[in-house]
Amino acid sequence: AYPKVRAYRLDMQAICDSLVFNSQDSCMTMYKDPIVWNGNRQLLGEKILVFMNDSTVRFAHVIGQALSVEQMPDSVHFNQISSSEMKSYFEKGEIKQGESIGNVQTIYYMTDDKDSSLIGLNYLETDTMRMYMGPGRKMEKIWTNKFTSTMYPMTQIPPAKYKLNNFAWFEDLHPKDKNDIFVWRGKSKGSELKNIKRHEAPLQKLTD
Repeated sequence: AYPKVRAYRLDMQAICDSLVFNSQDSCMTMYKDPIVWNGNRQLLGEKILVFMNDSTVRFAHVIGQALSVEQMPDSVHFNQISSSEMKSYFEKGEIKQGESIGNVQTIYYMTDDKDSSLIGLNYLETDTMRMYMGPGRKMEKIWTNKFTSTMYPMTQIPPAKYKLNNFAWFEDLHPKDKNDIFVWRGKSKGSELKNIKRHEAPLQKLTD
């Protein structure tokens, strides 16, 4: 599909400039400023691959300038992860495990077990991180090796720590239902991803 693609499924919605579907491995590849939504979670990057299992999403791979944003129930605060690359594993349409690779930065809000109220913000930097989710997408544990981390009580969060530098929330572009895919709504000028030139290895000449 090309150009200006908008897609809607009950468990996933997406927009991108172009989309290729490979029926052999049930993989959708989205190019040029793709965004994927799953529930209250938004994924974006330079390229996104989504692998299907029958009728449900089983795996998503975000390549380049990856950003995951999860809107909290109060609609004001957001859990955020930024990295060079991101992988998400799903079961029955729900994310169960996430892996972030390269220049990882996270903002994660801790909640009270009794009433789910927010009790603090944890800011973390590392190189590689895995997150394991429980029922209701609640994080059960994090694995990482070397990291730096700072925890702030809700009343002491510095204004600059509420959002990562590349934070973006595109709810206005989100396809709301199957009838909301026919009119294109794309990113406004200036909100596109940076055009990063990738290093390519030179071709080697064969000697006689």
